Amino acid sequence: MNQILVFLCMLCMANCQLMFSNPIIDKLSADPAILRVGNNYYLTLSENGETELVIYKSPLLTNFRNAERKVVYSFNKPDHSDMWASEMHEVDGELYIYFTMNTPPIGHHMHVIKAENASDPMGNWSEPLRIPVSGWDDGGIDGTIMKHNGQLYFVWTSGRVGRLSMYIAPMVNATFVTRPIVLLRMPTEDWECNDGCLNEGAYLIYNRNVSYLVFSGSSTWDPNYSLSYISIPFEKDPMDPNNWDYVGGPVFTRNDEEDVYNTGHAAFTVSPDLTETWMVYHAVANSTGRDVRIARIEKIDWNEDGTPKFPRPHGYNHPQPVPSGQTEV
Repeated sequence: MNQILVFLCMLCMANCQLMFSNPIIDKLSADPAILRVGNNYYLTLSENGETELVIYKSPLLTNFRNAERKVVYSFNKPDHSDMWASEMHEVDGELYIYFTMNTPPIGHHMHVIKAENASDPMGNWSEPLRIPVSGWDDGGIDGTIMKHNGQLYFVWTSGRVGRLSMYIAPMVNATFVTRPIVLLRMPTEDWECNDGCLNEGAYLIYNRNVSYLVFSGSSTWDPNYSLSYISIPFEKDPMDPNNWDYVGGPVFTRNDEEDVYNTGHAAFTVSPDLTETWMVYHAVANSTGRDVRIARIEKIDWNEDGTPKFPRPHGYNHPQPVPSGQTEV
C-alpha cells in the first residue's frame, strides 16, 4: 500500500498542474503594479482612502493574501489627496516608486521616493520628491519609466490638450525629466472614449529589441475600460510619434461570460523561473461596479512575430496554471 501511495504521489508530481484562480488579493486594489526583487514579488497599492502608499511582499505571484505589508509613505496634510498609480522600478541599480499625488495649488503631479536599500524594498524609503519636468506647468498622472535602447524616458498622462493624452520626454536621471516634451498619443477612437476620452496607465514591456507601450483607454469607471498598445523598435527614436506603430484597437477588454469588466491599468512582471511574462491589472466583477477594482493576473504569450498575445480575462471561477517555477499556491 505504501508503495502504491508513493507511486501515485510521484505520478501526480509529474503530471498534476498546480492551479490558481483570480483575484490575487481580496481587497480594493486599484492600479496595481508588481516588481520581482530577488525571490519575492512586491505589490504596490494606494490604501486608506488613497492616503497611504503600501507594499505587499509575497514569494507567490498568485497570492498576496496575508502577505507582509508595509506603509512606505503616508501624508497627513488635509489638502493632499489622490495618491494613485504607484509603480516600483529599478533604475541604475536603485529602487524607486513613482506615483501620482494631488498637492494644491499644483494639482495632480508625479512624485517619486527612493529605497534606502535597493535589495530590501520593505526597508526605509525617502521622502517624496515631485518630479520636475522642465518648462511644464500642467499637471500629470500615471507616470512610468521607459528604458529604450540604453536611454531613459518618462511617459505620463495629462489633460493639457483637453483630453487625457500621453506624453513622453527624456530623463536626465531617475528623478529629473527634461525637454523636449512630445504629445505621444491622443484618444480619438470610440473604444477609448467611453465615459470620456482617455489614454492612461502606460507601462512598458520589451521583446526582441522592441518596446511595447501598453496603455488603458476610456474611463476606469466604465465597464469598457480596455488595454491597447503602441510599439517601436529599439533603433528608432521614441520622441518621434510617427515612429510608433499602433496595434489598432483594444487587445484586452471585458469578458461578460465570466463577469470581468473595467479591465485595465496593467503592469508586467516575470514568472519565478524568468521564462514567462505575467500581467497584473485591475477589474470589477459586475458591469455596474465602480470603485471595487481588484488586482488580478494573466499570463502573456508572444506571437511568432514577437508581438504580445493577450488572453481573454479570466473570471473568479476559472482556474489557470500557476506561473512557471512556482511550486505552491
